[in-house]
Amino acid sequence: MISTSINATTRTLADGHTQSKQVLLSCMIGNALEWYDFVIYGYFAVTFGALFFPHVNHLSQILASWGIFWAGFLARPLGSIVFGHIGDRSGRKLALTLSIYAMAIPTMLMGCLPTYAQIGILAPILLVTLRTLQGFAIGGEFTGSMIFLVEHAPETKRGVWGSWASFSAVMGVIAGSMIVTGLNTALSSEAMHNWGWRIPFILSIFGSVVGMYIRSYLTDPKVFLAAKSKQTKKSVPLKELLHHHKSKIGTIILLDFLTAIGFFIVAIFLATYFRTYLHFEHKIALSINTFNMCVFAVAILLGGWLSDRIGRKATLGYPCMAFILFAYPLFQLLETGDMVTLLGVQAAFAVMMGVFFGTIPATLVEIMPTNVRFSGLSLAHNLSMAIFGGGTPFLATHLIQSSHNLASPAYLLIAASALSLSSLIFIKNKYL
Repeated sequence: MISTSINATTRTLADGHTQSKQVLLSCMIGNALEWYDFVIYGYFAVTFGALFFPHVNHLSQILASWGIFWAGFLARPLGSIVFGHIGDRSGRKLALTLSIYAMAIPTMLMGCLPTYAQIGILAPILLVTLRTLQGFAIGGEFTGSMIFLVEHAPETKRGVWGSWASFSAVMGVIAGSMIVTGLNTALSSEAMHNWGWRIPFILSIFGSVVGMYIRSYLTDPKVFLAAKSKQTKKSVPLKELLHHHKSKIGTIILLDFLTAIGFFIVAIFLATYFRTYLHFEHKIALSINTFNMCVFAVAILLGGWLSDRIGRKATLGYPCMAFILFAYPLFQLLETGDMVTLLGVQAAFAVMMGVFFGTIPATLVEIMPTNVRFSGLSLAHNLSMAIFGGGTPFLATHLIQSSHNLASPAYLLIAASALSLSSLIFIKNKYL
């Protein structure tokens, strides 16, 4: 009898351990793939500007390219409403599975697009259309994966588990950076300009198939299933969210200022900054970026770990204060043009942003009640990303152009940090 009980307990623990690994792996792979799909456009901003827009001047082409980068974010709130409703009503698993399908197809098609020289004005129109579809798809992915992870996590490890959502997003950025760096090393500049840029987009379909397969074996978190059992057939999560939880939406948007602006300056814009303003070769700029994305990833896991030990607010507050104090001096150091200095400055930014970004998932999930969590987090996070995140490279480029000050993007980081820091006084409730 005792041995039977021990065997049963062992099997239960083993099953739980297997399920935990599947949850982590599926969310990481799916999230990494979607961020890979979404950010490789950023690494080809200069190339897209030259290939898909009229040849007015170089800066105008870059601004136009960053404008289309922004267009992908403007579609995210709509995607968040659709996937949020599915996630709260039908299940977290279904929403996450559908988001991979919705991202895979437009990303592959971007690699097949004809250029402005081939079809004229139709080329940027098609590019905008596909970026919009990408934005719609990612509207439920990052928030969905953080919810799925934190809801499955043991109470004392929500910070660590949630940080894997942020970690996997950076893994997607690293994968994109490494592949683009490798192609720039293997191919001539002419080959990359003519056809090499298409390869990363077409390759994404293979990873998407793997992500779809792994997610098919998942089960929804128990905390969600318990909340779902209490829903009525007429329950509309978005309606309840807007009636009863508008203040929480505001808190998340305010907290997410630094997520939106900081992530895209540190992970995306700096690689183009090194190339455009400091005149480094594309492959060197991407190599620096790839190394520091690894630093970023490690700092994310550190942030999640710290948040379980010293609390969410403290772990979020310290990076905010560090950006306020050091963002401008660090940007000034970049103007030296020294490669070692560039490496160190971006690494410093990566550590500060990583600790903050690693704490965000558990914090956001704990703000919103379970029954409207997917709708609430997706809408609030993607509104912040649409308004501020997607526009960050465009705004940073415009600041430099209008002020003739290469350190001016630091003002965006300082303002975002101050707003995120102020949001911490409103974070009080936990619903898990």
